[in-house]
Amino acid sequence: MLKCYILAGEGRLKHRQIEAFRQVMLTGTTIGAADALSVSQPAISRLISDLEIDLAFKLFDRIRGRLEPTDEARRFMRSVEKVYVSLGELDKAARQIRASEPDDLTICATPSISTYVMPRAIKAFRETHPNVGLRIENVTSSEIARSLKSMRADIGVSHSFPEVSGVIQETLVEAAHVCAMPEDHALARKEVIRPSDLEGENVIRILPVGIVNWEQTKQTLVNAGIQFESNLGIQNSHTGYSLIAAGLAIALIEPFAAKIWRPHGVVVREFQPHIRYRYVAAYGENGRDLASLKTLLSCLQAVLVNDAPECDRSLP
Repeated sequence: MLKCYILAGEGRLKHRQIEAFRQVMLTGTTIGAADALSVSQPAISRLISDLEIDLAFKLFDRIRGRLEPTDEARRFMRSVEKVYVSLGELDKAARQIRASEPDDLTICATPSISTYVMPRAIKAFRETHPNVGLRIENVTSSEIARSLKSMRADIGVSHSFPEVSGVIQETLVEAAHVCAMPEDHALARKEVIRPSDLEGENVIRILPVGIVNWEQTKQTLVNAGIQFESNLGIQNSHTGYSLIAAGLAIALIEPFAAKIWRPHGVVVREFQPHIRYRYVAAYGENGRDLASLKTLLSCLQAVLVNDAPECDRSLP
């Protein structure tokens, strides 16, 4: 068990105090806490009393012989649990090192990548790395950059974003946005959609998210000089596809989630001129040494290149 002290104002919270508090919160009684920690019930009571003195606020009300957590105790418990999750991660890492087990990988990806591309890539990855644990987090490109800089993630997969110090972006693919519409829309009879076809249509606008801007999509229509509505704004493509499925609008949108929405009455057509965006794998400057990570990158690129419509391989 790791020994630690946590500073609190002028005092120092001892790890044993925190353990006693946590077990009382989890078991509901000092007897349960004493059993969990293999100490006496009076010892638990002393630890709780000392902790209340160090914290300078009350943790429990004594009501008819039972301990009832105060609001302050419940709030404090949320922070305690965060610490224990972190300690658990350290213990797990130590066990993996001792047993020479492969490192887990934390992957940050935008929603469209994580729901369609990621499962297929992981299936291929599992053929050669069946024992590597994977954590997949849905985040924005801004959050990906922060997670990589703080070493909370091993890799991020998203639309490219402006250069960030300490973060390397490697192009996986360039993909053209498609025109997505309800299957009974008049434009669904066309093989290729052009700006003039969108005259008078309600076209979903993609809102900027953090450091990513989709201005190129809007500008293509503005430059064509057509009149169109845009009274629905979205921040992720699954929301856009759901609005299209409901017959509320059409969109110039990323292609990766399209297959998921085809059974729900959404069709996609090529849009010309092509509006291309670069999709990248991002990692910290020292973060690409793991063989498992290199394999995962290869699997991701294979799925993006082979399965997404209108994709061009950008790397040799």
